[in-house]
Amino acid sequence: MRGPIVPGSTSMRLLLLAAVGMATVLIPVPAQAAGDTLHQSVQQLQRFPFRPDCDGNTQEIVACQWRQRNQDDATLQRLLGSTALLEQWRASRRRVCERAATKAEGGSIQPIVWLSCETSLNATLIQQISQPLIP
Repeated sequence: MRGPIVPGSTSMRLLLLAAVGMATVLIPVPAQAAGDTLHQSVQQLQRFPFRPDCDGNTQEIVACQWRQRNQDDATLQRLLGSTALLEQWRASRRRVCERAATKAEGGSIQPIVWLSCETSLNATLIQQISQPLIP
């Protein structure tokens, strides 16, 4: 039986390197996929190696928010009736939410702030488009 992993040891360095590598692969940072289309975003999310627990860790929360944002974008595409209009909306929304997420820049919560902003803006637009006028 091996002993505990000692801080500063080769085992500890390898463990930390593996953790950083996994986090880089598993955290869907919106900034990395900022210019993607809805189709590309859906494909990226499908490559995730796990089914996220929406009340789980940061990576899982981000994956759930990402999935919700993609579902809302699909709803908007149907409501707008145009892929071109959706992509214009996504570009505008991205610029607004980039700004909103700067307050968390560099932190693990940044993608959560970013995607929360996008989800909130989507919900508002969906409501505005789908709500009938009351005479």
